[in-house]
Amino acid sequence: MTEITHHSDTVNGLLWHWVEAGDGDPVVLLHGIPESWQCWKHQIPTLATQFKVYAFDLKGYGQSDKSEGDYTMGNVAAELIACLDHLGIERFRLAGHDWGVAVADNVINLIPDRVERYVRASLALHNYDPRNSLHHHFFSKNPEATTRLMRKTDAYIRVWFESSCKPGLVPSESEINEIVAEFSHPGTAEAVPRYFRDIPKGKPVDYSKFTMPVLYVHGEHDPRQPMEYARGMEEHLPGLEAILVLDCGHFVTRERPVEMTNAMMWFYNSLLGARVPLFERSKFHGLPTRPVKPLSQSWGVHAFKTD
Repeated sequence: MTEITHHSDTVNGLLWHWVEAGDGDPVVLLHGIPESWQCWKHQIPTLATQFKVYAFDLKGYGQSDKSEGDYTMGNVAAELIACLDHLGIERFRLAGHDWGVAVADNVINLIPDRVERYVRASLALHNYDPRNSLHHHFFSKNPEATTRLMRKTDAYIRVWFESSCKPGLVPSESEINEIVAEFSHPGTAEAVPRYFRDIPKGKPVDYSKFTMPVLYVHGEHDPRQPMEYARGMEEHLPGLEAILVLDCGHFVTRERPVEMTNAMMWFYNSLLGARVPLFERSKFHGLPTRPVKPLSQSWGVHAFKTD
Protein backbone atom coordinates (compact mmCIF):
# COMPACT_ATOMS: atom_id res chain seq x y z
CA MET A 1 0.00 0.00 0.00
CA THR A 2 1.47 3.36 -1.07
CA GLU A 3 1.71 5.80 1.80
CA ILE A 4 0.12 9.19 1.17
CA THR A 5 1.37 11.93 3.49
CA HIS A 6 -0.25 15.31 4.11
CA HIS A 7 1.79 18.50 4.11
CA SER A 8 1.14 22.20 4.56
CA ASP A 9 3.30 25.31 4.47
CA THR A 10 2.90 29.05 4.12
CA VAL A 11 4.58 30.68 1.12
CA ASN A 12 4.41 34.45 0.60
CA GLY A 13 1.59 34.64 3.13
CA LEU A 14 -0.54 31.90 1.53
CA LEU A 15 -1.20 28.56 3.20
CA TRP A 16 -0.87 25.58 0.86
CA HIS A 17 -1.98 22.02 1.55
CA TRP A 18 -0.92 19.08 -0.57
CA VAL A 19 -0.31 15.35 -0.37
CA GLU A 20 2.83 13.49 -1.40
CA ALA A 21 3.39 9.88 -2.36
CA GLY A 22 6.18 7.84 -3.88
CA ASP A 23 9.68 8.71 -4.97
CA GLY A 24 11.24 9.68 -8.28
CA ASP A 25 10.77 12.46 -10.82
CA PRO A 26 8.05 14.90 -9.68
CA VAL A 27 4.46 14.85 -10.93
CA VAL A 28 2.20 17.80 -10.03
CA LEU A 29 -1.58 17.21 -10.03
CA LEU A 30 -4.18 20.02 -10.05
CA HIS A 31 -7.90 19.44 -9.49
CA GLY A 32 -10.95 21.35 -10.65
CA ILE A 33 -14.33 22.26 -9.17
CA PRO A 34 -15.84 20.98 -6.85
CA GLU A 35 -12.85 18.88 -5.92
CA SER A 36 -9.63 18.75 -3.90
CA TRP A 37 -6.42 16.74 -4.08
CA GLN A 38 -8.69 13.67 -3.87
CA CYS A 39 -9.65 14.22 -7.53
CA TRP A 40 -6.58 12.04 -8.23
CA LYS A 41 -7.07 9.45 -5.46
CA HIS A 42 -7.37 6.59 -7.96
CA GLN A 43 -4.27 7.62 -9.91
CA ILE A 44 -1.89 8.50 -7.07
CA PRO A 45 -1.05 4.94 -5.86
CA THR A 46 0.06 3.77 -9.31
CA LEU A 47 1.82 7.02 -10.23
CA ALA A 48 3.69 6.83 -6.94
CA THR A 49 5.26 3.49 -7.89
CA GLN A 50 7.49 5.43 -10.28
CA PHE A 51 7.18 9.14 -9.49
CA LYS A 52 7.12 11.55 -6.57
CA VAL A 53 3.52 12.75 -6.65
CA TYR A 54 2.40 16.16 -5.38
CA ALA A 55 -1.40 16.61 -5.41
CA PHE A 56 -2.43 20.09 -4.31
CA ASP A 57 -5.51 21.69 -2.87
CA LEU A 58 -5.73 24.79 -5.04
CA LYS A 59 -6.19 28.16 -3.37
CA GLY A 60 -9.75 28.41 -2.07
CA TYR A 61 -10.24 24.65 -1.82
CA GLY A 62 -9.75 21.92 0.76
CA GLN A 63 -7.22 22.88 3.40
CA SER A 64 -5.41 25.57 1.37
CA ASP A 65 -5.69 29.34 1.84
CA LYS A 66 -9.10 30.96 1.38
CA SER A 67 -8.33 34.62 1.96
CA GLU A 68 -9.71 37.36 -0.25
CA GLY A 69 -7.54 38.48 -3.16
CA ASP A 70 -6.79 37.89 -6.82
CA TYR A 71 -8.28 34.61 -8.06
CA THR A 72 -7.45 35.02 -11.73
CA MET A 73 -5.91 31.87 -13.18
CA GLY A 74 -2.66 33.66 -13.99
CA ASN A 75 -2.23 34.92 -10.43
CA VAL A 76 -3.13 31.57 -8.83
CA ALA A 77 -0.62 29.92 -11.17
CA ALA A 78 2.09 32.39 -10.14
CA GLU A 79 1.33 31.76 -6.47
CA LEU A 80 1.49 28.00 -7.04
CA ILE A 81 4.83 28.34 -8.84
CA ALA A 82 6.17 30.15 -5.78
CA CYS A 83 5.13 27.13 -3.72
CA LEU A 84 6.82 24.76 -6.18
CA ASP A 85 9.97 26.87 -5.95
CA HIS A 86 9.77 26.71 -2.16
CA LEU A 87 9.58 22.91 -2.37
CA GLY A 88 12.53 22.76 -4.75
CA ILE A 89 10.47 21.34 -7.63
CA GLU A 90 12.31 22.52 -10.74
CA ARG A 91 11.22 20.34 -13.68
CA PHE A 92 8.08 18.23 -13.46
CA ARG A 93 5.32 16.37 -15.23
CA LEU A 94 1.96 18.10 -14.91
CA ALA A 95 -1.73 17.13 -15.02
CA GLY A 96 -4.88 19.18 -14.61
CA HIS A 97 -8.58 18.40 -14.61
CA ASP A 98 -11.36 20.93 -15.26
CA TRP A 99 -10.41 24.31 -13.76
CA GLY A 100 -7.15 22.75 -12.64
CA VAL A 101 -6.39 22.83 -16.37
CA ALA A 102 -6.94 26.59 -16.44
CA VAL A 103 -4.38 26.98 -13.65
CA ALA A 104 -2.02 24.45 -15.27
CA ASP A 105 -2.26 26.24 -18.63
CA ASN A 106 -1.16 29.43 -16.90
CA VAL A 107 1.67 27.61 -15.13
CA ILE A 108 2.97 26.59 -18.56
CA ASN A 109 2.44 30.10 -19.86
CA LEU A 110 4.76 31.37 -17.11
CA ILE A 111 7.39 28.57 -16.96
CA PRO A 112 7.08 26.46 -20.14
CA ASP A 113 10.64 25.16 -19.96
CA ARG A 114 10.01 23.51 -16.58
CA VAL A 115 7.07 21.32 -17.64
CA GLU A 116 8.25 18.07 -19.20
CA ARG A 117 4.91 16.49 -20.19
CA TYR A 118 1.32 17.68 -19.70
CA VAL A 119 -1.98 15.80 -19.29
CA ARG A 120 -4.85 18.22 -19.95
CA ALA A 121 -8.31 16.84 -19.06
CA SER A 122 -11.88 18.04 -19.54
CA LEU A 123 -11.57 21.73 -20.39
CA ALA A 124 -12.25 23.66 -23.57
CA LEU A 125 -9.40 25.30 -25.46
CA HIS A 126 -10.25 27.01 -28.75
CA ASN A 127 -13.99 26.21 -28.76
CA TYR A 128 -16.35 27.35 -26.01
CA ASP A 129 -20.08 28.03 -25.92
CA PRO A 130 -21.39 29.47 -22.62
CA ARG A 131 -24.76 27.85 -23.31
CA ASN A 132 -23.09 24.52 -22.47
CA SER A 133 -21.90 25.90 -19.12
CA LEU A 134 -24.59 28.30 -17.93
CA HIS A 135 -23.21 28.28 -14.39
CA HIS A 136 -20.10 30.16 -15.54
CA HIS A 137 -22.07 33.31 -16.32
CA PHE A 138 -24.39 33.03 -13.32
CA PHE A 139 -21.60 32.39 -10.83
CA SER A 140 -19.51 35.23 -12.28
CA LYS A 141 -22.33 37.76 -11.94
CA ASN A 142 -23.76 36.45 -8.65
CA PRO A 143 -20.93 35.45 -6.28
CA GLU A 144 -23.04 35.91 -3.13
CA ALA A 145 -25.82 33.69 -4.48
CA THR A 146 -23.19 31.15 -5.52
CA THR A 147 -21.84 31.10 -1.97
CA ARG A 148 -25.32 30.34 -0.66
CA LEU A 149 -25.59 27.40 -3.05
CA MET A 150 -22.17 26.05 -2.12
CA ARG A 151 -22.88 26.27 1.60
CA LYS A 152 -25.43 23.48 1.11
CA THR A 153 -22.48 21.29 0.32
CA ASP A 154 -24.07 17.86 0.13
CA ALA A 155 -26.75 19.02 -2.29
CA TYR A 156 -24.29 21.08 -4.33
CA ILE A 157 -21.85 18.19 -4.77
CA ARG A 158 -24.61 15.76 -5.77
CA VAL A 159 -25.96 18.20 -8.36
CA TRP A 160 -22.48 18.46 -9.89
CA PHE A 161 -21.81 14.75 -10.14
CA GLU A 162 -25.32 13.58 -11.00
CA SER A 163 -25.53 16.11 -13.84
CA SER A 164 -21.96 15.69 -15.11
CA CYS A 165 -21.19 11.95 -15.03
CA LYS A 166 -22.33 9.39 -17.56
CA PRO A 167 -25.34 7.55 -16.08
CA GLY A 168 -24.10 4.54 -14.16
CA LEU A 169 -20.67 6.06 -13.51
CA VAL A 170 -21.52 8.44 -10.66
CA PRO A 171 -19.05 7.81 -7.80
CA SER A 172 -20.15 5.58 -4.96
CA GLU A 173 -21.93 6.98 -1.91
CA SER A 174 -18.75 6.71 0.18
CA GLU A 175 -16.75 8.57 -2.47
CA ILE A 176 -19.39 11.29 -2.74
CA ASN A 177 -19.22 11.69 1.03
CA GLU A 178 -15.44 12.14 0.78
CA ILE A 179 -15.89 14.85 -1.84
CA VAL A 180 -18.50 16.58 0.33
CA ALA A 181 -16.17 16.50 3.33
CA GLU A 182 -13.31 18.11 1.37
CA PHE A 183 -15.60 20.83 -0.01
CA SER A 184 -16.99 21.54 3.48
CA HIS A 185 -13.84 23.10 4.93
CA PRO A 186 -14.65 26.55 6.36
CA GLY A 187 -14.36 29.34 3.82
CA THR A 188 -14.63 27.18 0.69
CA ALA A 189 -18.10 28.41 -0.23
CA GLU A 190 -16.88 32.00 0.04
CA ALA A 191 -13.57 31.48 -1.78
CA VAL A 192 -14.42 29.33 -4.81
CA PRO A 193 -16.88 31.86 -6.35
CA ARG A 194 -13.99 34.33 -6.59
CA TYR A 195 -12.57 32.24 -9.45
CA PHE A 196 -15.74 32.94 -11.44
CA ARG A 197 -15.87 36.57 -10.27
CA ASP A 198 -12.35 37.20 -11.56
CA ILE A 199 -12.72 35.52 -14.97
CA PRO A 200 -13.09 38.91 -16.74
CA LYS A 201 -9.76 40.05 -15.27
CA GLY A 202 -7.77 37.15 -16.70
CA LYS A 203 -5.20 37.44 -19.47
CA PRO A 204 -4.92 35.14 -22.51
CA VAL A 205 -2.50 32.21 -22.51
CA ASP A 206 0.08 31.95 -25.30
CA TYR A 207 -0.46 28.36 -26.45
CA SER A 208 2.47 28.54 -28.85
CA LYS A 209 4.58 27.85 -25.74
CA PHE A 210 3.03 24.39 -25.37
CA THR A 211 5.81 22.60 -27.21
CA MET A 212 6.24 19.86 -24.59
CA PRO A 213 4.34 16.59 -25.23
CA VAL A 214 0.64 17.15 -24.44
CA LEU A 215 -2.14 14.59 -24.01
CA TYR A 216 -5.70 15.87 -24.00
CA VAL A 217 -8.33 13.65 -22.32
CA HIS A 218 -12.00 14.10 -23.15
CA GLY A 219 -15.12 12.46 -21.71
CA GLU A 220 -17.28 11.35 -24.64
CA HIS A 221 -20.49 12.01 -22.69
CA ASP A 222 -19.40 15.20 -20.90
CA PRO A 223 -22.53 17.43 -20.98
CA ARG A 224 -20.45 20.60 -20.57
CA GLN A 225 -17.66 19.69 -22.97
CA PRO A 226 -19.26 18.43 -26.20
CA MET A 227 -17.15 16.53 -28.70
CA GLU A 228 -16.73 19.54 -30.97
CA TYR A 229 -14.60 21.12 -28.25
CA ALA A 230 -11.92 18.50 -29.01
CA ARG A 231 -11.93 18.95 -32.78
CA GLY A 232 -9.19 21.17 -34.17
CA MET A 233 -7.27 21.30 -30.89
CA GLU A 234 -4.19 20.04 -32.71
CA GLU A 235 -4.00 23.37 -34.56
CA HIS A 236 -3.42 25.25 -31.30
CA LEU A 237 -1.18 22.95 -29.20
CA PRO A 238 2.13 22.45 -31.03
CA GLY A 239 3.14 19.63 -28.68
CA LEU A 240 -0.13 17.69 -28.87
CA GLU A 241 0.58 13.97 -29.10
CA ALA A 242 -2.97 12.64 -28.93
CA ILE A 243 -6.56 13.24 -27.92
CA LEU A 244 -7.85 10.43 -25.73
CA VAL A 245 -11.63 10.00 -25.66
CA LEU A 246 -12.95 7.96 -22.74
CA ASP A 247 -16.42 6.43 -22.43
CA CYS A 248 -17.54 8.64 -19.54
CA GLY A 249 -18.75 12.08 -18.56
CA HIS A 250 -16.88 15.03 -17.11
CA PHE A 251 -15.11 13.47 -14.13
CA VAL A 252 -12.69 11.27 -16.06
CA THR A 253 -10.37 10.55 -13.11
CA ARG A 254 -13.25 9.02 -11.12
CA GLU A 255 -15.52 7.58 -13.82
CA ARG A 256 -12.73 5.75 -15.67
CA PRO A 257 -10.03 5.42 -13.00
CA VAL A 258 -8.16 2.45 -14.51
CA GLU A 259 -8.09 3.86 -18.04
CA MET A 260 -7.06 7.31 -16.80
CA THR A 261 -4.31 5.86 -14.63
CA ASN A 262 -2.95 3.74 -17.47
CA ALA A 263 -3.03 6.67 -19.87
CA MET A 264 -1.06 8.87 -17.47
CA MET A 265 1.52 6.20 -16.65
CA TRP A 266 2.06 5.27 -20.29
CA PHE A 267 2.14 8.89 -21.45
CA TYR A 268 4.58 9.92 -18.71
CA ASN A 269 6.80 7.06 -19.93
CA SER A 270 6.41 8.11 -23.60
CA LEU A 271 4.70 4.78 -24.33
CA LEU A 272 1.14 5.85 -25.14
CA GLY A 273 1.16 4.90 -28.82
CA ALA A 274 -1.51 5.33 -31.45
CA ARG A 275 -2.40 1.64 -31.63
CA VAL A 276 -3.08 1.27 -27.89
CA PRO A 277 -6.70 0.03 -27.50
CA LEU A 278 -7.46 3.04 -25.28
CA PHE A 279 -7.66 5.12 -28.47
CA GLU A 280 -10.62 3.24 -29.99
CA ARG A 281 -13.08 6.04 -29.20
CA SER A 282 -10.64 8.68 -30.45
CA LYS A 283 -10.29 6.86 -33.78
CA PHE A 284 -14.07 6.53 -34.04
CA HIS A 285 -14.37 10.32 -33.77
CA GLY A 286 -11.50 10.94 -36.19
CA LEU A 287 -9.31 12.64 -33.58
CA PRO A 288 -5.49 12.52 -33.62
CA THR A 289 -3.85 9.63 -31.79
CA ARG A 290 -0.19 10.32 -32.55
CA PRO A 291 2.01 13.44 -32.49
CA VAL A 292 0.72 16.04 -34.91
CA LYS A 293 4.08 17.67 -35.59
CA PRO A 294 6.77 15.85 -37.61
CA LEU A 295 9.72 14.36 -35.79
CA SER A 296 12.75 16.61 -35.67
CA GLN A 297 14.99 13.67 -36.61
CA SER A 298 14.58 10.49 -38.60
CA TRP A 299 14.68 7.48 -36.30
CA GLY A 300 14.68 3.75 -36.86
CA VAL A 301 16.06 0.60 -35.26
CA HIS A 302 16.26 -1.20 -38.59
CA ALA A 303 19.43 -1.70 -40.57
CA PHE A 304 18.00 0.17 -43.55
CA LYS A 305 17.20 3.84 -44.04
CA THR A 306 13.61 4.63 -42.93
CA ASP A 307 12.94 7.88 -44.76
